[in-house]
Amino acid sequence: MKHVSELQKILSHFFDWNKARLDCLGQIIQALFVVRTINLTQVASAFKSEVKEESSYRRVCRFFTGFTFDMSTIVPLVFRLFPFGDKCTLILDRTNWKWGKIPINILMLSIAYKGIGIPLFWVVVLNLEGNSCAGDMIDLLKQVVKPPWDQ
Repeated sequence: MKHVSELQKILSHFFDWNKARLDCLGQIIQALFVVRTINLTQVASAFKSEVKEESSYRRVCRFFTGFTFDMSTIVPLVFRLFPFGDKCTLILDRTNWKWGKIPINILMLSIAYKGIGIPLFWVVVLNLEGNSCAGDMIDLLKQVVKPPWDQ
């Protein structure tokens, strides 16, 4: 719990959320490093808590249900949490799959750190199959990297 408390203090500088939501996000982040997957059942199983796994799973689901936040807060948070040094590697990746008959297309910008990709920004497009266009990729990159011609 010590690490979750420390993480909760850091998160409180970036998000104006109540203590319970900050604690849940801290638990989720710590669990992601333990289980190394985004499967919510496995994430909930790694919570440091006295409650049953089913309760932790429901808590994680409620955390993500109907909740949005300003994605621009992610970049400073990630750079505060991880010691990248002077250089870092950005990863631009698109995935496409179907949820039943509905195509789901996600364009994700991540930063590489010790063999994992840490998401920074993403765009979710429903009902679109195939590749993302160059304009979408450029717009996503501009969220993190300011091109020299824009300075």
